[in-house]
Amino acid sequence: MSRKGFNPPVRGRDLLVDGLLNAGYLEAAKEMVRKMTKEGFVPDIETFNSLSEALCKSGEIEFCIEIYHTVCRLGLCPNTDTYKTLITAASKAGRVDEALAILHRSMEDGQKPFPSLYAPILKGLCRRGQFDDAFSFFSDMKVKGHEPNRPVYTMLIKMCSRGGRLVEAANYLVEMTEMSLSPLSRTFDMVTDGLKNCGKHELAKRIEELEVSLRGV
Repeated sequence: MSRKGFNPPVRGRDLLVDGLLNAGYLEAAKEMVRKMTKEGFVPDIETFNSLSEALCKSGEIEFCIEIYHTVCRLGLCPNTDTYKTLITAASKAGRVDEALAILHRSMEDGQKPFPSLYAPILKGLCRRGQFDDAFSFFSDMKVKGHEPNRPVYTMLIKMCSRGGRLVEAANYLVEMTEMSLSPLSRTFDMVTDGLKNCGKHELAKRIEELEVSLRGV
């Protein structure tokens, strides 16, 4: 697909790129897409998503992000799968700022972020020790995105506990229950044990009482 509409030769190249990817010839597929973009053409969205996934799996995040920006300038309209692949890969690679920029692009395109889109960024910020930024970002997503689910809360509580932010972990645990999301027993244990280890016995007791009230044990 080109900016001028359907173009059979370009579609033929899409099929060739798909075939190269399916056969495991990633370098050849990359070269084909490079040639297409130099001529002002872009692969269709399914082909680009397949290429992005293959690039990210092979650890070629830099090239993937570079080609993403190139095809967007040429008129490609990313979809949810595009954003999910790129945001997850960029976040895991420590490119959190790039992941944030891609997320904001998706929001500008009218998408309301699902937890699976913003969770990798949240985790990436925590991994870098930017907990205050993570908390601010999470608050923003609760307003602008879809409501967080149990896996997102569980991940955030785990990252807070590992990072020594036990009070915040306890607060998110309580918030989680207020949203009618039931924490796992091991999540309660992780928070209460952490609170006790850092001397916050009163708060640990309140979390234990919360678990008892929820489980009726």
